[in-house]
Amino acid sequence: MNFQAIINSPGIWIVSAFLVIISVSQAVVFMRAALKEATECGINKEKKAAAIRSACITAIGPSLSPVITLLSLVAVVGAPTTWMRLCDVGAARTELGVISLTSGMLGVEAGTEAFGMQAWTYGLWGMALNNFGWLFVVFILGHRMSGVVEKMNSKYDPAWIKKLMAGATVGLFAYLLGNQIQSLATPKLMPAAIAAVVMIVLGTALKKYQRLQELSLGIAMLVGMFVTQAVLGA
Repeated sequence: MNFQAIINSPGIWIVSAFLVIISVSQAVVFMRAALKEATECGINKEKKAAAIRSACITAIGPSLSPVITLLSLVAVVGAPTTWMRLCDVGAARTELGVISLTSGMLGVEAGTEAFGMQAWTYGLWGMALNNFGWLFVVFILGHRMSGVVEKMNSKYDPAWIKKLMAGATVGLFAYLLGNQIQSLATPKLMPAAIAAVVMIVLGTALKKYQRLQELSLGIAMLVGMFVTQAVLGA
């Protein structure tokens, strides 16, 4: 079998499916836990449904962006490995960077004829180890966070702690956005600016319509992407 036949073989599809199954199982477990916790907190069905709708719409934008990366990865490491890796990572573009780095250690370039089984194996190890850090941190610290929040609420004003958490969330997303537009390059700045304007307009215009406000973030992201594509063609 040649290299492409091996990395797209049924055996690789089966092995890759394990991580996908784990990811889907985790999503189901987390969803059930979240719904149970929401019920215990007294959140009614209408609010739970609103949160789910909002999350589904908001997820559309980020789900479209990895498409180009997906096509590139399929050409380099095969469809089953791409399927497996994109079910596990938060930033798909890092996978190509890791593959380029690991293949460079062998003196070959990803996507060329010189990229063979050894480079592919190096890439698999590189992608796995690249994720290990934050997965390990979440594993050892994630279950302790609720205790930390409870301790902070007992020691300080709960209202202030709530604002602190909201500020941390805003800061996190501002940091992620800032990394993308720090060069102020038009192709990156334009979708962010357009999405911000659309978000403000929708937030103001739909102030009395809660159901439509749930969709505003997802709509703003999509409008930003598609308008930029239409204007710049890139």
